Amino acid sequence: MATPLRCLVVDDHQLVAQAVGGLLSELCGFELVVVCHTVAEAIAQMERDCPDLLILDLDLPGERWQDAASALQRLNPQGRLVFLSASGDQFTPPPEYSSIVLGVVAKSRAWNDLLAVVHGWLRSADAVARPGSQGGNQAGELPLHRLSPRELRLFLALGRGLLNKQIAQEQGLTMATVETYRKAISAKLNLSGAELVRAAVLQRVAGLSHPPGRGS
Repeated sequence: MATPLRCLVVDDHQLVAQAVGGLLSELCGFELVVVCHTVAEAIAQMERDCPDLLILDLDLPGERWQDAASALQRLNPQGRLVFLSASGDQFTPPPEYSSIVLGVVAKSRAWNDLLAVVHGWLRSADAVARPGSQGGNQAGELPLHRLSPRELRLFLALGRGLLNKQIAQEQGLTMATVETYRKAISAKLNLSGAELVRAAVLQRVAGLSHPPGRGS
């Protein structure tokens, strides 16, 4: 079974941090390691369990974002960093962090822009083949032939970033039915809930919407 990518969110606004973590978990299939409110907390957490993706607020009062970025670079050189900032594009990351920075996202456009940056990374080879991933089903290797046509449509809807409520509305199902289908799909593909969403996203970006031998 594939090991989901892990993310750590650092923001002094608890609701924002939790919302960002939930967004990445639900729509990108990440395992949320923890939400931290200070750089010191983040560094202590990274020393214990360094994430694959660090979401870091640039505007933490009295904090040095450089300390968190350097800790990620030291503890997991393959890790990646996304900055959240009130000033957005006005900030240019120093060149010494260019190898790990995916982008700078303005908080005013955080949801769409953050998803665009992260999905772009998921399409890249360094996000798909992570050191430490344990075998598992990568996009293109999933046994999608096991899914019924209805299950396949729901799986592809997950890959488009739709939430359960949106899938229910689009496909004329109840929320309970969508949840039942998701559990069945997870069992057939041998994936956890978070892994299922990530696999669906990767399947979509790989352009494999219709696997061989299956119709829509």
